Amino acid sequence: MLLTELLAIPRLGLVPVVPGTPRTPRIRGVYTTDLPDPGRYLDGGELVLTSTTWYREPRDADTFVAALAGAGAAALVAGTAGIGTLPDALAQACERHGLALFTVGDDVSYAALTETVLAALAGPARRSPGADLHRGLVASMASGAGPEGLVEVFARATGVWCAVLSATGRATAGGVPEVTGHHLDRAHREALAAGAFPSVQPVPGGGHLTFFPVQSPVARRPPAAYLAAAGDFHDWAPGVADAATEVCALLAMDRVARQERRRIEERFLRESLTLVREGRAEAAEGRLRSLGLDPDTPLTCVYVTTTGSPYGAELAAVVLEDVFDQIPGCSTPVAEDDGYVMLVPDAVSTRLDDHLEDHPGDQLEEHLEKAATRLTPLLAPGWAALGTGGPATGAAGLRRSLDEARHAHRIACLGTGTVRTATGDDLSSYLLLLASVPEDVRRLYRERLIGVVERYDAEHGSDLVGTLAAFLDASGSWHRCAEQLHVHVNTLRYRLQRVEQLTGHSLATLRDRVDFCLALSIT
Repeated sequence: MLLTELLAIPRLGLVPVVPGTPRTPRIRGVYTTDLPDPGRYLDGGELVLTSTTWYREPRDADTFVAALAGAGAAALVAGTAGIGTLPDALAQACERHGLALFTVGDDVSYAALTETVLAALAGPARRSPGADLHRGLVASMASGAGPEGLVEVFARATGVWCAVLSATGRATAGGVPEVTGHHLDRAHREALAAGAFPSVQPVPGGGHLTFFPVQSPVARRPPAAYLAAAGDFHDWAPGVADAATEVCALLAMDRVARQERRRIEERFLRESLTLVREGRAEAAEGRLRSLGLDPDTPLTCVYVTTTGSPYGAELAAVVLEDVFDQIPGCSTPVAEDDGYVMLVPDAVSTRLDDHLEDHPGDQLEEHLEKAATRLTPLLAPGWAALGTGGPATGAAGLRRSLDEARHAHRIACLGTGTVRTATGDDLSSYLLLLASVPEDVRRLYRERLIGVVERYDAEHGSDLVGTLAAFLDASGSWHRCAEQLHVHVNTLRYRLQRVEQLTGHSLATLRDRVDFCLALSIT
C-alpha cells in the first residue's frame, strides 16, 4: 500500500507534516508503540502509530525516529492527546532521517485507524482464490467466452485487474484501470527486455504490472500472448499467482486449437503459391478461392525476415500474425525460404482505419513496422526486413506482387536500424541493383572507394565521410551544403579536396559522384 493511497482514505483524517520520499517503502502492516526505541520489534514497511508519551526532550525524538528509519518503517503517525502539541524536534528528526510523518485528530482512535488500514491491506489483491475460481475458468473456456471471459472470472474472484496482450504487446482483452495504452506498451517492452517471467514492471503513479507469458503452440517462437496483471505478484495472497498461471495455460490451449486450423491453411496456401509461380493460373486461383481469398480483387504480398534474433525466422511469423489477427481477409503467414509471406486484401492494406482504431489511416507497411518495433527487445542484436509488393489481381498479377515483395525485401536489407522496410515503389531505385549484387562484392566496392576516407576520419577525428554525404545530398551545391553544415564554402572545398586526394576520384565529374553515392548507400 502506498502513502498516497493511505491519504486518499478520508475517514482516517491524516494530516501530512513531513512528506514521504521516492524511497519511502510500501506499507505492509501497522504497529502501535510508545517505547522510546522500538526498532527491534519492526520488520520493515510498518505504519507506526504512537501517542508520543515517550517524548521528554529533543534528543528523545531523534532516538525514536532513528530507530524507525533504521528498521525500514514506512511512516509515522503521531498523536498529541497526551502531550498537547506535536514537538518541533519530532518533525525535524523525521526530515533528517527521511521518514514520512502524519498527525491525527484526537477524535480518531488508534484501534479504528488500525482496523481501517489492515482492511485496506487485505483488499482485493489479498483474496485467496478457491476451487470456485478453477471451475469458473474452465466453465468460461468451455462456453466460448474467450479471453474476455477468462480475465473477467479471474478479476471477479481475486480482485486483480488484468489484460491479455498479443505477442507484440497489443491489448486484446480486459484492461487495467488507470494504466494507459502507452504505459502498458512501455511496461511490456521492458518485460521483454528483462526476459524472465513473471516480470514485475513499474508504471507511472507508483504502481506495478506483473507480466505472465502464454506459451506459443509453435516451437522456437516467443510467447504467443501475455497476461498483464495489476500489482506486484509478490504482494498477492497465496494462490493468486498460480491462478494467473492457470489463465495463461487456458489461453495457450485456445492457441493450440487455432494453430491446428492454421496448419491446414498454411499447406493449402503454400500449394497455391507454388501453382502461381508455375504459371498454372486456373488451378492457383481455384485454390486461393478455397482459402477465402478472391484473386479477382487486388491482393498485396508481404515478405518478412528476422535476422540475428535468438528466435530466428520465427519472429517474422509473429509480426505477420499481428496483422492477421486484426485485419479480416488476410491469408495465414506461410514459411518461404528464410522468412514468411502473407497476402493482404488491398482494400485493407491501403487504409486500415476500420480495423486499427489506435492507428487511423496508417499504411500497411507502417503498421508492419510498428508491429516489428514492438518486438525490438527480442530482435536484438539482429534486425527485421519487411518487403511489400504492389496490389495485383489474378494469378499472373499475384506472381508479380510476390516478386516485388521479395525484391523490396532485398532493398530493405540494405538499410540500417532494427526494423528496415521497403515497398514496390522502391524498385525503380538504384538500390534494387545494389541488392542484386552479392554482399561480399558490395562490401569490397565500398572499402575500395571510401575505406581510406573512413580510416582517415578515425585517425584524425574528422568527418570527411559525413561531409561527402552532405555534399551529395545537396546535389553538389556548394553553398547549400555549406549552409547545412554551418561552415564556410572554402572550408567545405578544403574538406572535399582532401577526399579527392585520398580516393583519387574527382567530385567534378558525374561518373565519380555516382560512384561515391553508390558506395555510401552500402552499409
